[in-house]
Amino acid sequence: MDNMNNLENATAHYCGQCKRKLPLDAFYFNKRRQCFDRYCKDCRKERSRIYYQKKEDTQYVNERTDYPVITRTEDPEKRTELILHAMQVVRASVLQKCKKQREEEAMRE
Repeated sequence: MDNMNNLENATAHYCGQCKRKLPLDAFYFNKRRQCFDRYCKDCRKERSRIYYQKKEDTQYVNERTDYPVITRTEDPEKRTELILHAMQVVRASVLQKCKKQREEEAMRE
């Protein structure tokens, strides 16, 4: 409750980046946390622009390689090899999930 009273009485706020004291209307208000942002609107826009620019630069680096589509594979031997590998991966995943569920049930008891 004190936090709400402080917000109502405050008329200015310091920006965490540019260190300027600015009126509250120069800051975004976070409705979930019920407080003002720690950066002014100008600094927040600049930080967001830089963040998304970096994210865009690394987007192509982090992309996953395409896996071969089993049904489109022409070679029957290669298709069989891919099917067997997929079955092994699924089987291992199911076994791991069952093991995890058994451990969780044992922890509950």
